[in-house]
Amino acid sequence: MVSRNMLEKEYESNYNLTPIQNNLIKTLYEVGPLTRRELVKQLTTPRTTIYDNLLKLQKRKFIEKHTRNNGKRGRPQVVWKIKE
Repeated sequence: MVSRNMLEKEYESNYNLTPIQNNLIKTLYEVGPLTRRELVKQLTTPRTTIYDNLLKLQKRKFIEKHTRNNGKRGRPQVVWKIKE
């Protein structure tokens, strides 16, 4: 089995990820789908920085965005997860 450190170094070197992008992928991999607010709390990083890097990772097809409203009215919740 591949260790997490090896996986992180492979991602950084092969895909030219920034440290924040690497942390985002690692967090989503370990915890699972999260909202932007949950990612901000987990990584203690400004929300705009998180959002900008989420969009960059989505454009590079590392992660994907899903919405869910659980049958409730109002704005649906946006959840980010690693692309399968």
